[in-house]
This record gives sequence, C-alpha cells and structure tokens, in this order.
Amino acid sequence: VYLQLSTMILLLTRHTRRPPMHMRLFVASSSVSRAALSSLSSSASDAKFYIPRKERATSNSMYEIDNIYDQRIKRRRRIDPTRELNYTPDHWERHKSVFRRIKHMLTTFGSSPFQRLMFPDFFVTSMIAGSLTYYNNFMVIDASSQLWIDGSGFAAATTAIALMTGFRLNASNARYAEGRKLIGAVHSTSRDLATNTMMWIKLREDKKRMINLIKAFSVAMTFHLNKKGAHHSIRRCLPNFEEQIYAEYQAELLDIFSDDKNEDFLLICNWFRLKENVPLGITTLMRQIIAENEQKDLFTRELDIHVHRLVQTLGGCERIQKTPLPTCFTRHTSRLLWIWSNLLPFAIYPVCGLYTLPTTIAISYSIMGIEDIGVQLEEPFNILPLRQYADNTYDSVHFIESAYASGKYAS
Repeated sequence: VYLQLSTMILLLTRHTRRPPMHMRLFVASSSVSRAALSSLSSSASDAKFYIPRKERATSNSMYEIDNIYDQRIKRRRRIDPTRELNYTPDHWERHKSVFRRIKHMLTTFGSSPFQRLMFPDFFVTSMIAGSLTYYNNFMVIDASSQLWIDGSGFAAATTAIALMTGFRLNASNARYAEGRKLIGAVHSTSRDLATNTMMWIKLREDKKRMINLIKAFSVAMTFHLNKKGAHHSIRRCLPNFEEQIYAEYQAELLDIFSDDKNEDFLLICNWFRLKENVPLGITTLMRQIIAENEQKDLFTRELDIHVHRLVQTLGGCERIQKTPLPTCFTRHTSRLLWIWSNLLPFAIYPVCGLYTLPTTIAISYSIMGIEDIGVQLEEPFNILPLRQYADNTYDSVHFIESAYASGKYAS
C-alpha cells in the first residue's frame, strides 16, 4: 500500500509539495514491480555462516581458527591462502619468539605456499627430476651419455628470476598495504562520522538512522569488495551460491537494523539484489539525512566531509579491486618460472646426483613460493579479514552511540 500510494503521489501531484527525499529514493529504487520486491522475502534465517552478535560466545567465535596458528583462519583447502586475524599483544609475543624458526620449519609442509605449489608445479618438476635421475644412473652406460646442462649460465638465469619474483612480491605487497590503509580509513571515518552525528544531528530518529547506515556501510563494503562477503567457507560451485550469499548479507544487515520492515533495510537489500553499488547508495542516504538536518551550519558541512571521505575510500578500494598488476608481467614471470623449474634438475644433476629430486624441490620452493605469495597479496581483499574489520566498526560506532546517549548530548 505504501508503495502504491507513493507512486500515485509522484505521478499525479506535480504541483504539490514534493515528498521527502527518502520516499523518492525508496520508490525510485523499488518501483520496478511488485515481484521485484517480493524477491526480498528470502529469510535471514537461511544464513549458515553468520552468527548474530547476541549469540556469540567471544568476539572471534564466528571464525574457525587454525589449531597451529591461532591468529589465522583455518584453511579449508590446500589452495586457500593464509588469512590472518587482527593481532593482539599475545600474538605479537609468539610472532617474535626466539623459537619461531624451529616452529616454522616444522610446519613447512602445511604452509600455504608449499601446499598450493604441490600440484601441478612440484608434481611436474618431481617427475622430470626423478626421470632424469633414473635415466642417468640406471639407463646409460657411460657418463658421456648422461643428460645435463652447464650450471654456470643457469646460475645467472636463476639470479635474474629471483630478482623478478622479488619485484613481483614488492609490487603486490604495496597493493596489500594500501588496501589495509583504505580499510583503516573507513574505520576511522566511521567513528568520526558517528561522533559528529550524535552531536549535530537534531532529530533522534535521524540520529538512529544515520548510525545504522554507518554500521551498514562496512558490511556493504565487505560484500562489495569480496564476492563471498569474506565467508570463505562458501563454495562457488554450490547450485544456490547466490542465494546463500544473499542470505548471509541479509542476516548481517538484520543484525544492524533489527526490523525486516525497515525502509533502509529493504532498500539496501534490493540494491544488492539488483547488483548495484550498495556502499555508494548508502552514502547517498547519509547525505539525504544531512541535507534535511535542521541545523544548517559549519557542523553540517563537517558531516558531509566525512561522507565524502567514505566515498573517496570506496573509490580507492575499487581501484585496487578492479586493476591488477600488468597481466603481461604476471604471465611472463609465470612462464619463466615454469621453464626454469623444469630445467633446474638438468643444471644441478652434475653436483647433486641421486639427490637431484629433493634438491630441485627445495630450490623451486624458495623461488616459486615468493611468486605465489605475491600473487595472493595482489588481491588484498581476499586475504584481509574484512569481516573482523566490519565487526570492529560496528562495535566502535555502537559504543559511541551508547556513550553519547547516556551523556548530555542525548536529546
């Protein structure tokens, strides 16, 4: 009924007072058809991975923690990268332990780079190294018939490839560091915006609405930058993958808005269904509240500056997400590493003999592992704990709201 009446008002009352901006935005986004809105009826109870805050035993209880490295999320498959959670002082103490090298050596075969390279890289290299060793030791009669290449020239090629992979890692690490700075900027700006909202937004309902939108922005950013919304246990091969992602998204928003009939909740869910830029839409709703605020002065301008910073940060994250390192460089490095690792047994056989196979794997791991780490860091939003950052933003904004509500600024 609300939608039908609103549509009639927009179509028939051209010379009367325009409806509020939130009504215009809601109708414009939802007037596609009644069936389009009915698609929002997917219940948040279908969420299998998100745990509402009131049901969590601890702040990290929604994550499956690795038994060996208790500061990282457990890897479900061998091809999964390492995903670290936020460090605490206890984690830093273990990270700097004098026994760290012994522990790291004992966990080599369970490390992400080694397991990711096991197949097909190490498998193919091992087959070549094993076949070469067998042929040279058991198939040929004299040493002149053995297969090998001069290692002096190969050593120069190894140095060049090591420099190339090092450059690749540095470039990827720069993207990772910038992505972390941008996510940190979202967290800091959200706290500043929440503080100014509690001080300078006049109407109580507008304050509550703005606070909810600030919390929802971080959640929307998580799903905008990561297809799975950082729920890495969900598999893309599932037939209901899209529906499961939407159920998780809806459950997280419902944990913020608490009412599945809330206009902002319905609008943001509909944007997600339509694959719109949800974080950008949320900043539009924020600016609508600022524009309609009764207090028109420098403080209102300050609110808009914080929203502007959110938009800028969103643009920076999208730039990292949509623009990889030059793919020609990535492919060229990958081709050279493949050729180098498969020729390596021929270069080291004269020195290593029967130990060519394990030596080849060790040397290949040292170089190819660097390149693989660089490939993973190139997409920082698949490694950074975006879900934990969104939870931290929620907790900070909620604390600011509670602190001001109990003080003299409550109105």
